[in-house]
Amino acid sequence: MVISNKKAIAIIGGGASGIFAAIRSAQVAKEKKVDVDICVFEASTNFLRKVRISGGGRCNVTHHLMDTKDFSLNYPRGQKELLSPFQKFQAADTIKWFEDRGVNLKHESDGRMFPITDRSETIIDCFIKETNKHKVKLLSKKNVNAIKKLQDGRITLSINEDESFIADSVLIATGSKPLGYNLATALGHSITEIAPSLFTFKIDDPILENLSGTSFSNATLTLKIENSKPFIQTGALLITHWGLSGPALLKLSAWAAREMMHASYKAKIVVNWLSIDNEDEAEKWLKAIKKNNTKTSIGNAYPKNLTKRFWLQLLKKCSISKEKNWSEISKNELNQIIENMINCELGIVGKSRFKEEFVECGGVNLKEINLRTMESKICCGLFFSGEVMDIDGITGGFNFQSAWTSGWIAGNNMLLSRNNAS
Repeated sequence: MVISNKKAIAIIGGGASGIFAAIRSAQVAKEKKVDVDICVFEASTNFLRKVRISGGGRCNVTHHLMDTKDFSLNYPRGQKELLSPFQKFQAADTIKWFEDRGVNLKHESDGRMFPITDRSETIIDCFIKETNKHKVKLLSKKNVNAIKKLQDGRITLSINEDESFIADSVLIATGSKPLGYNLATALGHSITEIAPSLFTFKIDDPILENLSGTSFSNATLTLKIENSKPFIQTGALLITHWGLSGPALLKLSAWAAREMMHASYKAKIVVNWLSIDNEDEAEKWLKAIKKNNTKTSIGNAYPKNLTKRFWLQLLKKCSISKEKNWSEISKNELNQIIENMINCELGIVGKSRFKEEFVECGGVNLKEINLRTMESKICCGLFFSGEVMDIDGITGGFNFQSAWTSGWIAGNNMLLSRNNAS
């Protein structure tokens, strides 16, 4: 009887983190001259689906922020815990990893990084080429419905209705799908509260009527949720047909994800449309316009940083006729305008998914994972990477970076697990 020394690694989930981990694990096996069978089990027919749709089909690979401490500040959950992993694999390493494989990245003014082709297919093609090179098996329509620890330390996977796979190491990289949480729970793990993150706000207010597509380059938002501290963000803001979106608002949704869920997505948001420092500054602005346009209607002379459409809606909210000349505007009316420019309070009535970057907060409790290796502290030979863990970042490439980092570390260690020690 011939006994095989071939190691078996199972990766559950064919997304960004799972594929990245598979490639790294194959590289480690080659370096250490270990014979290994690496299988990626994907329930759907689509590998790397989120990579394909991210960034409007351009794939926001990472963020051009090279200080690891500053980088970690962009994670509402996992901020402290990621400091150490980022020392091992950070944004600079991601850039080099792709460059070494002929994929050059560029960064935009807001720090987001994309392939120079502006096509997510460039990233996908790179991954597929690497999996083929390292003989990683990508298996679609393979639904892992159960997982069990064997007496010899290995882990068996029940696949579809009549298949099984016995692995020396298993990586759960299922993203925010319930399947991953269920599998982790079956092996003794606890799951922190799951809540949508990176969502837009549904707002029904007259000031937003017929303004879909209107944007503000630098607005300040203060989110007020009952029985919670206020959340504040500054940045670009977009009016949509259902309410508000844009980077500043998406950051708010990430930081306040659980609080908003507990409040049933009912809250108040105070908008300073131009991030004007205070009422005195706003008054100075408006008085200067008034002085230079005394005989001009208020509807035709307004702050240059606002669109005319928005300005007219603001006047409407203040019940001020656009036909009135600036010379006719009273002190009280001026104060109303100022109030709605810098302290415009809007009622949030619900949320809407930001589909391209949809993320959930919550997942496998980080206290149960050795983040130096991504191996479970509870079940030897079990690893985690990506969104299945209680880690989530704001929009801008941060979620992909935590996927690369955790996948790389897991891939580095799956052959070195105590299960696989020979």
